[in-house]
Amino acid sequence: MNTIKMSEEIKVAAGPANQEVRQAGTIEKHTGAMNTVFTVSQRAAICFAAGVVGALAVVLFSQILFGVGLSAALGVKAPVSMKSPDVYRPLFWGGLWGILFGLFTRTAWKRLYLFGFCYVLAPLAALFLFFLPMAGAGYFGLNKGPTFTLYLLVVNLPFGIVTALTARAIIGKTP
Repeated sequence: MNTIKMSEEIKVAAGPANQEVRQAGTIEKHTGAMNTVFTVSQRAAICFAAGVVGALAVVLFSQILFGVGLSAALGVKAPVSMKSPDVYRPLFWGGLWGILFGLFTRTAWKRLYLFGFCYVLAPLAALFLFFLPMAGAGYFGLNKGPTFTLYLLVVNLPFGIVTALTARAIIGKTP
């Protein structure tokens, strides 16, 4: 007798909640909308892929600048290589920078494209202040001339905005 009474109480208590869940599921089915909130690790994984796409945009933009002749005018003799082992390094680094981008997407979601446009400054700062001096090009690559620094700035501009566009396309309306 006690078991039946408790069972009925549980059904009564769970009844309205169950009804709401069923109605929400029905609404999602009819509208085709999903109200998914991504975890930090999911956003990081998505933005790794978005960063790879952003880095691919930089590699392709390098090829375009070289084809137009702007690279040669700025003192760059060759575009980023599209050959098998050489192309993977910028794509991998773009993915790593994309993970960092993914950690900030939720807070910057309302202004994601502006954030993406400004986000390119982080990898550029690492390039100018760490990687170029380690390679012997000096801070900001100034040992190779100021036009080289300008080229690096111009060629890397698509990274942030393409990463933001790709992240928005994959994630959808809510992060």
